[in-house]
Amino acid sequence: MKLPYCPHASMSQSTLILECTEKDLRKAGELIRGGELVVFPTETVYGLGANALDPKACRKIFQAKGRPTDNPLIVHLSSLEQLPTYTRNVTDTHLKLLERCMPGPITFVLPKAPDIPDIVTAGLPTVALRIPSLEEARKLISYAGVPIAAPSANLSGEPSPTTFEMAYRAMAGRVAAIIRGRMCEVGLESSVVRLEKDRLELLRPGYITVETLRKLGEEFGLQVVDLSHVPAEKPASPGTKYIHYKPKATVYLFSSLEDVLSPLLSIPPSTRILYSEQGGSKEILDRILSMGIDTVVFKNNIDYARHLFFQFHQADEEGVSTILAYYPPPEGIGLALRNRLIKASGGRFV
Repeated sequence: MKLPYCPHASMSQSTLILECTEKDLRKAGELIRGGELVVFPTETVYGLGANALDPKACRKIFQAKGRPTDNPLIVHLSSLEQLPTYTRNVTDTHLKLLERCMPGPITFVLPKAPDIPDIVTAGLPTVALRIPSLEEARKLISYAGVPIAAPSANLSGEPSPTTFEMAYRAMAGRVAAIIRGRMCEVGLESSVVRLEKDRLELLRPGYITVETLRKLGEEFGLQVVDLSHVPAEKPASPGTKYIHYKPKATVYLFSSLEDVLSPLLSIPPSTRILYSEQGGSKEILDRILSMGIDTVVFKNNIDYARHLFFQFHQADEEGVSTILAYYPPPEGIGLALRNRLIKASGGRFV
């Protein structure tokens, strides 16, 4: 089905809406192989895909997103068998680690092969590679017959899309096709890890936590270093330098519900509170709910992570002006949530 030009888009191209059927995935693969842009679902977020071996096609990604060209792209593969084609000097230990972790919501930064163009890696000698766990995404890559470079399918700086509707609103009119899939299971971009000779460097936290990486480090004899809090002047990973994930609403963070009910804090009209039950404070939460303050409560931090960007999108659609978002402890997926929330809020706390 072809939809008309979307008023949110600034480019005049019409956009095909495709389904996750074998026929439509083959069609999407043909479009990518032919140099077009296709938005597709993964387990993390919806991606904006192009032929990773075609510099002209990859340049369209930066144009469609308004993305700085010094921000490298993640290259998606369909299987581990493709790794030797697009990487160099991977040790046996690293290969065993990669086999353990992929497919999954994790990206590895490795020495790149010559076939990967500089526009994909921002001129760096490394390339960020991942194999998505969503079967439909892997089928698309197989049908394309080429690796797919794909950042998140949002305008640069805005929240990443985790539903078809979010992706369509951002990219209709800017791409050749959008594949309609389910809501993304993870809801945050992949963890990004740089593999050095004897260590794992976490560049961007995600669903695969630093605690999990430390266990893997012990098993494979690799030191694990968390560099996700270190500013990157020349980023080796997406999401480490520029402002990201910002809704139109102003976001403020809080570590405790007591801060929300402080006499010093006047909650303005059109405010939405995002909170995880994992933070405790049931008595205070009940008081807030009884006051009729617009509050979304997640059952745990994993649920919070899955729905964070969707809630940002919903708040903007409904004209919410202020979001008060719970800032969880840095354990487990809380580290990734803190990373996205700091960028979304600009570090503002109540």
